[in-house]
Amino acid sequence: MADLEVKDIVHYLDEYLRIREIPDDSLNGLQVQGKKEIHKIGFAVDACVQTFEAARDAGVELLIVHHGLFWGKVEPIVHSMYERLRILIEAGINLYCAHIPLDSHPEVGNNAQIAQQLGLDIEYYFGAYKGNPVAVYARAPRKMTADELLQKLKKVIGEHVRLDGFGPKTFRNIGICSGAGASFIPEARRLGIDAYITGEPRHGFYHFGREEGMHLYYGRHYDTETIGLKALADHLQELFQLPTEFFDFPTGI
Repeated sequence: MADLEVKDIVHYLDEYLRIREIPDDSLNGLQVQGKKEIHKIGFAVDACVQTFEAARDAGVELLIVHHGLFWGKVEPIVHSMYERLRILIEAGINLYCAHIPLDSHPEVGNNAQIAQQLGLDIEYYFGAYKGNPVAVYARAPRKMTADELLQKLKKVIGEHVRLDGFGPKTFRNIGICSGAGASFIPEARRLGIDAYITGEPRHGFYHFGREEGMHLYYGRHYDTETIGLKALADHLQELFQLPTEFFDFPTGI
């Protein structure tokens, strides 16, 4: 197909992900301008030197990340920030960020994708972040045990998934919020959710889960936020007929 310009892909992403409609501390959208024409799109969780060097070496002109460079404050262009920007600008890489808009997207979002890959039905969203609900309330097609869900999660996220199993013997109501979604655990319990999946554990919720009778699953921040990017990569590859590459640099967190 004819060469695509970055402005066309950015316009599509802005509309598809509702970049301007969803409030966020992250500066979502095109963060750094690069080459005009796009022949390959890269994807990564984190905007960092390691990711940028890999994208440069792979010949990427547009890199889409979940955690971008700018988070609601002015930063001096020194030290690691200078090095990051230097690599992007010298290589002519366009950097695009989608944080909360990707978490909460109903099709390629991290939470929607986790639910889909677990075979769950999403009933509604809860857990408002700046007024926008990001977590999903999902139902299993039948009652399941804590270990059944754990084994399914390990196939979707990885063998490292941690379970604090204090909930009922069987259940159907499951909440999901990728990354640092532990703060929505109390709200999930009020909604009648028996099992809750997120990324990072928080010490204070260990005893909450025990006392409230919940199953809490932790799949690490990084690993729970690769899923939406990979789904977005498949979507854009099919739509624009461009090669894509996911750059995987796990943090273990």
